[in-house]
Amino acid sequence: MLITAALCARRFVESVRGENGLYRINAWPGVSGGSRKRVRGIDSAVARLRVAQRLTMGFLDPVEDALFLTAGLRAMGVPATFHIGRELTPATPPAGFYAWVEHGGRVVSTSLPVHETYVEAHRTGEDG
Repeated sequence: MLITAALCARRFVESVRGENGLYRINAWPGVSGGSRKRVRGIDSAVARLRVAQRLTMGFLDPVEDALFLTAGLRAMGVPATFHIGRELTPATPPAGFYAWVEHGGRVVSTSLPVHETYVEAHRTGEDG
């Protein structure tokens, strides 16, 4: 399940990469229904996907990391959502952006206090 999910995530990230650092996402991968019961812990799933990510794609920037994790978790049957936000109060202008992944309203991709630091600018729904 992990290898399949990581391969799906890698293909997704590579397929949405555009020129000049832009992304074109026409559709998000669906949540795989068949493997939903086998995901024991979301934190463990994120950690295992991160290892697979580092081995197959190296270290990714926060946006591609969140894209990879969202697609990988969805392939594992977890209805994860992708979020991107803008800094509320930047240390130095201009304000930066950051991306993260949530499951069930809980941030699962970072320990940063994203809800306190960023105002959400975009999110995907659970079904894409």
